[in-house]
Amino acid sequence: MRQRLVMAFVFIFVVACILSGCSGGNEGASGKRSGEGSSGHSDQKVDLTLTMWGSESDKQVMEKRLAIMNKTYPNYNVNVLLVAGEYDQKVQTMIAGGTPPDIMMIAENYQVYASKNQIIPLDDLMTANQFHLNETYSEDVASLMSYDGKHYGMVDRAGAMVVFYNKDLFDKAGVAYPSKDWTQKEMLEAAKKLTVKEAGKTVQWGYYPGSWWPQWMQLVYQNGGSLFDDNNKPTFDTPQVREALQLLNDMNYKYGTSPTPVEIADMGNIGADPLFAQGKIAMETTGFWNMGSLSKVEGINWDISPVWGETNAFFNGLTITKDSAHQEEAFKVIAALTTLEAQMPIIESGQDAPATKAALASDAFLNAEYGGQKINMNAFGESKLYKQPLNPKWNEMMKIIDDKLAPFFFNKTSLDDTVQQIQQGLDKLYK
Repeated sequence: MRQRLVMAFVFIFVVACILSGCSGGNEGASGKRSGEGSSGHSDQKVDLTLTMWGSESDKQVMEKRLAIMNKTYPNYNVNVLLVAGEYDQKVQTMIAGGTPPDIMMIAENYQVYASKNQIIPLDDLMTANQFHLNETYSEDVASLMSYDGKHYGMVDRAGAMVVFYNKDLFDKAGVAYPSKDWTQKEMLEAAKKLTVKEAGKTVQWGYYPGSWWPQWMQLVYQNGGSLFDDNNKPTFDTPQVREALQLLNDMNYKYGTSPTPVEIADMGNIGADPLFAQGKIAMETTGFWNMGSLSKVEGINWDISPVWGETNAFFNGLTITKDSAHQEEAFKVIAALTTLEAQMPIIESGQDAPATKAALASDAFLNAEYGGQKINMNAFGESKLYKQPLNPKWNEMMKIIDDKLAPFFFNKTSLDDTVQQIQQGLDKLYK
C-alpha cells in the first residue's frame, strides 16, 4: 500500500512538471534559462531596445552586428534607437518616464549612471554565463568601465590616442620616426628638429598637442603622476602635473615647436587634424577618427605609431539598465557582440578601432589600408592605457581645471597660481 502511494505521488509530480515546465523560469546549475536547449538558443521571443548615438551609418553597423548575434539568439529582437542631439538628457527622460532601454551605449560618463544606480554591474552575469573578461580584452581595456570595484559595461570600441606623423617631413629633417620607446625628452628633441622658420616666421611646427585634456593628462600619467591618490583625494598640485603643464607651455613659448593659441587664432582657429593634413605640423596625437579624414587627402605620406608611454582611449560600451525586464537576455546580446565575427563590421566599415584582443589582432584590422596606404594599425593594439580618473563629478572637475588652464595656456598666469587654484577648487569639489 505504501509503495503504491509513493508511486502515485511520483506520477502526479511528473505530470505537474510536464504541465508547468518545472523550471519556473529560473536558471539551473548550467546557467541556462527556461526555454534554452543545449545550443543556448532561447525558445521564447524577447524584444529589447538598444539606445545609441551617431549617424545612420553607425546604426547600420550596429544592426549588421545584431544580425550576427541573431545566429546564436534567433528569438531576440533588438530594436536600435538612434538618439539625436542631447543623448544623456533624452535617455534620462526615458528612464524617468518608466520606459528605459534595456541596453544603453555609454562612454566616459558611465560612472554617473552607475552612481545613480541606473545601470547594473555585470560581474554576477559574467560569472553565471562563464564570460571571462580578461580573455576578451587586454587588462587596461577591461578596466575602462569599472566603478567602485565592479564592471558596469562591456567595452565595445576603444581607439587609443596614437601619434600621426608625416613621413616626408621626418625624412627631410633626418629624424627617426616616432616610437613607443620614445621619452618625452626625445619627443621634444624631434619636435625641435621638425620645426621650420622662414624669414623669422614659423611655417612648420614639429608637434601640436594643443590644450585639450587628453594631451596634458597623458603627460601627467607618463610622469608617474595622477589626478587622485589611493584615497581618491585630488593631487593636482604635484611635481608630475607641474612638469607636464610646463612642458606644454615651453613647447609653445620657449621652444616654439607648437603653435601658440594666438598663432592658431591667426590661422582661423584651425584644429590640429586639418593642420596636419596641410603639412603644417609634422606630428600630432589624436584618435582613430583622423584615419578616415586623412585617407581622403591626396599627396600626404603619413603613418601612425603608439604614443611614447601611456595614453588614453576614446571608448564607448554597452550597459544594462537597472529597470530592464530582460537583464539576462540583454547580457547575452552584449556578450555576443564581443565575438570576432560581431566585431568585424566595425573593422570593415572603418568605424573605429575595435575593443577586443581578437579584433585588434585580426588580419582584417592589421591589413586595413587608408587612402591606398598600408598603415601601422598595430599601433592601436600596442598602445598602453593609463587608468583615466573618471568619476561621477567628471564634468564639474573638468570645468574647474579648464577655467584655470585657459589663461595659463595663453601665458597669462603663472604655473604656481594655476596649479594651486585648481587644487583648491578640486579640494572643495571632493571634500
